[in-house]
Amino acid sequence: MSNRLKGRVALVTGGGRGIGRAICDAYAREGAAVGIMDLKSDVARSAADEINGAGGRALAITGNAGLRSDVFRAADETRQAFGPVTLLVNNAMWNRYGPLEDQDERLVDRMIDVGFKSVIWGYQAVVPQMREARGGAIVNIASPSAVLAMKNGIMYSSVKAAVAAATRSGAAEYGADNIRVNAIAPGPTQTEGANMVLSEEAWDRRRERVPIGRLGQPEDCANAAVFLASDEAAFISGDMTFVDGGITYAFS
Repeated sequence: MSNRLKGRVALVTGGGRGIGRAICDAYAREGAAVGIMDLKSDVARSAADEINGAGGRALAITGNAGLRSDVFRAADETRQAFGPVTLLVNNAMWNRYGPLEDQDERLVDRMIDVGFKSVIWGYQAVVPQMREARGGAIVNIASPSAVLAMKNGIMYSSVKAAVAAATRSGAAEYGADNIRVNAIAPGPTQTEGANMVLSEEAWDRRRERVPIGRLGQPEDCANAAVFLASDEAAFISGDMTFVDGGITYAFS
């Protein structure tokens, strides 16, 4: 532990598992108090219990990041527990790949609500707290799909492109408040959710495409999220960091 985030208060959406969980763990190890928001109460509690058991500070918050009221409640509960939120990670996403003609209104709405509207609700809920604290850092989880074409991924790519645009515009909007806004674009990353839908053969095909020769792990994104939240990145804002082993530029 280097305490790079000592005294900071973070809210992480979709923080109960996968990349979100790794970011919560890393932020806590670096000294931040963490509000862990997840749709599933059991995984949020498990993540918070592990952090608290290791001597960190974490709060489990059950909520749907696609609902404005839930995000505002999560921000308020985090503030009540630890003080004003100065770090926000907009990580929540819900996705289904497939031909666009097969994606009905319910599916499209849910992807937009959880994947993009949650970012907007996060800004609205947390920026006032950051202004009160005289600064903060926001990290959005985007995707290489924001800039690359993807078969059977029109909705996913569109949502992540909107996240990338909200990152750039957020940096311009909130820079005068000493609030930095950046994004991380993970490449093929082995998470619990991805392992449930991808076979070993599918992972092998993805691994073969990565120039660095391996698949990503949630901790790779967590390391980048710590850096972007820390004072080491004090002059970085509006950027999208590709944590992808080189795959984006190899195929662009």
